[in-house]
Amino acid sequence: MKKIVTLSLLSLSLLVATSCNDLIDKEPIDQISASTLFDSEQNAKGAVTSIYRSLESPYYYGQAFMVVPEFAAQHLRHTASYPEYVEYTENRIRIDNVWSLNLWTAMYATINATNLITENVPGMTSVSSENVKLQMIREAKFLRALTYFNLVRSFGDVPLITTPTVSASPESTNVSRTPAAEVYAKIIEDLTDATLLPVAYSTTEETKGRATQYAAKALLAKVYLYLADYARAASYAKDVIENGGYTLTQDYPSIWQTENSSESIFELQFDQQATNPLVGGTTWNGATLFFAQDKTVDLFEPGDIRKNFSIYTTNGKFYVGKYRNYNPATQNLTLIRLSEIYLIYAEAAARANQAAAGEPYTYYKSIRDRAQVGTPAETSFTDLAAFVQAVQEEKRRELIFEGEAWYDYTRTGLALTEMMVVPDAKRYLFPIPQSERNLNTQLSQNSAYQ
Repeated sequence: MKKIVTLSLLSLSLLVATSCNDLIDKEPIDQISASTLFDSEQNAKGAVTSIYRSLESPYYYGQAFMVVPEFAAQHLRHTASYPEYVEYTENRIRIDNVWSLNLWTAMYATINATNLITENVPGMTSVSSENVKLQMIREAKFLRALTYFNLVRSFGDVPLITTPTVSASPESTNVSRTPAAEVYAKIIEDLTDATLLPVAYSTTEETKGRATQYAAKALLAKVYLYLADYARAASYAKDVIENGGYTLTQDYPSIWQTENSSESIFELQFDQQATNPLVGGTTWNGATLFFAQDKTVDLFEPGDIRKNFSIYTTNGKFYVGKYRNYNPATQNLTLIRLSEIYLIYAEAAARANQAAAGEPYTYYKSIRDRAQVGTPAETSFTDLAAFVQAVQEEKRRELIFEGEAWYDYTRTGLALTEMMVVPDAKRYLFPIPQSERNLNTQLSQNSAYQ
């Protein structure tokens, strides 16, 4: 039925690309030593490229990190009532839940790969220029920041590890949890450095598929929103909106039907060598694992064009409609797009200004206009809390099945009344995997699971 990732917390899991000049032509090789990996510029670039590939793992964005939060948000059901999925839906996750372990280990494998870059590239003598070194380091920092952001949102305090680990010695595996505030500080530090990345690369595929200056700024806007630093969140979001060169796609389905759309800011690039596991598990091709919960259709207002595309209905069943390109399953996965930045700006600017009027309302309305639903008049939003909730509800519809709603609703507290079967704020966080705690005696457990 499933396979458990067997990586320990700090184990080395690095896939090295034999061709580092594009994101598609890759031949993974396991367990290359650091001395071989960083003996040439080509190999080092291949190591950076391989980190992007690690995001596509079925235990990370390739499936687990997209579906687990969607179960928690009451958006998905499995074809069978396996406990490991039901536990997320019912907010009673066991400490030995296989998917908590898979998420934890896959993310730390990615982080270890980024740490290999930041540790080894600065001392390389075979790199053609200092700018090439900085490019590799900043891309790694962006990916490390993204992954730590996902970890801290999922588990709270987590070990902050910024140097590579190549052994399972007690000295390297017994690492205590770092307060979330310190993890966030490192995320911001890494992303701030990543804002010095290029705005674009030589092809659209590279520009959308690699870390860029505006991808870093977009992620900073999101991170500052979670930290309730609304002025900074609004500032970064506005910079991306006005200067990033992205445009809101007016044809909503084309975001998923066309690779690397004008709305896409950062997008995972799948291909026939590395197909998208999420697509294979959600489409109506006879092998569906994950269905849309029936009640998801009730989230949409009459006439909302997003409903019939996001939720495909046939034979009395509701399917996830966004991931349709399954023959072959090479559909890309957009991780950051402009519509989310519009809604981040709407909330952050409204909170910073203590008013919804003006631009916050305008950007909120833009998303609804594209969905072809009417928006209450600007003057009707006299209560800030009501506007913030309206923005959250809009973001839930806009980003349904994209792994975001659960984190957004726990951030704002709406999960207590809108999502949770067991309304307990302590259960916003997932349990620290018990098998990791068995290996690492310094890891404490989240309070809801003690």
